[in-house]
Order: sequence, then structure tokens, then C-alpha cells
Amino acid sequence: MTTIPRAIERVRGLVPDLEQRIGQFEAEAFEVDDELMDAFFEELERLVGDLQAGLDASDDEKIRASAHSMKGMCGSIGLPEISVLAQEIEITLRDGEMEPCRRLCAALIAWARELLTQSR
Repeated sequence: MTTIPRAIERVRGLVPDLEQRIGQFEAEAFEVDDELMDAFFEELERLVGDLQAGLDASDDEKIRASAHSMKGMCGSIGLPEISVLAQEIEITLRDGEMEPCRRLCAALIAWARELLTQSR
């Protein structure tokens, strides 16, 4: 079984009200088999690429769709703090706050790339 390191401290610095919001994404703990983890890592890599492409092209819909998919996927795999971070990207994007949105996206991309590198 593969264990994914949590990123609570990293996200806490980006989303001050993390503790109040994290509960909406927490699920009952379960063991994740290697096949599911492989699928998770593959999809995470694709979504991070899409998120970066959306940022590079200033494509709000691509950014939103990528963040939205990561929000659900990370919550279901046991990373509710990353779901909150992705939700915050959606909120800042919706509100037209592009500088905070870009900063949050950069943090999410950096986290994902670190995780993907460690998983190999």
C-alpha cells in the first residue's frame, strides 16, 4: 500500500481558514491499493499539465476544470487539504482575483510535481 504524505502545513499558509473548510472533504480512512494509486498519479500528472497549460494560455475555463477535477480526486484519495486548495483556486478565479489564483495554482502545481517525483 502506498501512503501519500499530507500537505496540511503547506496549505494552511495559503488558506487561512483551512480547519473550518477541510471537513467538507474528509472521508473515512481506507486503504488505497497500488493500482488505485497508479491511476491517481497518472490523472494527477495529466491535471497538473492541464492546469499549467491553462495558466500559460490565460484560459480560465481550463484552470477551473483542472482545479475542480483535482478537488474531487484529492478528497476521495484522502487529501482534503488539497481539495480545499483547489476549491480556493475556483473561488479566486470566479471572483476575478487573478494574482491570488496564480499564486494558489503555482503552489498546487509545485506540491503535485513534488509528489509525482517522490512516487517514481
